[in-house]
Amino acid sequence: MDNVFTKSNSVASHINRTGRSTAAGKFSPSFGVRRGLIKDPNWPPAEFPEHGTAASRRFRRIDATFVVELRGEQVSVKGDVSEGGAMFLLDRRVETKVVDVVVNGIAARAEILSASKKGSSFAHHCRFLDSAEALPVWQAVAAA
Repeated sequence: MDNVFTKSNSVASHINRTGRSTAAGKFSPSFGVRRGLIKDPNWPPAEFPEHGTAASRRFRRIDATFVVELRGEQVSVKGDVSEGGAMFLLDRRVETKVVDVVVNGIAARAEILSASKKGSSFAHHCRFLDSAEALPVWQAVAAA
């Protein structure tokens, strides 16, 4: 009877592992999905995720076109608005800390928390200073 615990009779000693020699063989599918070369078959998810950034949001965001008032100048922008704040895209970085977000003539003051480069534009993320003042703005966006 053979000893099953010795290395001499194991299958592992007979396995010849060779690397993949073609460029396509070395291509990782997850790398392709991350780089946008392969469409992710699992996106969009069948159900809204219960964990992660999207699930931890307190307020739903709605894409909208609205007006931002910067030091008396009104600029039409694209972005999204939620009950807690807004995000808008501009071709330049805003130097002020407080702006007015105006939707259908209804305005609310918002504090700019951060600005980041997004393509050729700058994305400005802001939070409404007064939730009672922001509620009519949110209702105007939700009604549109």
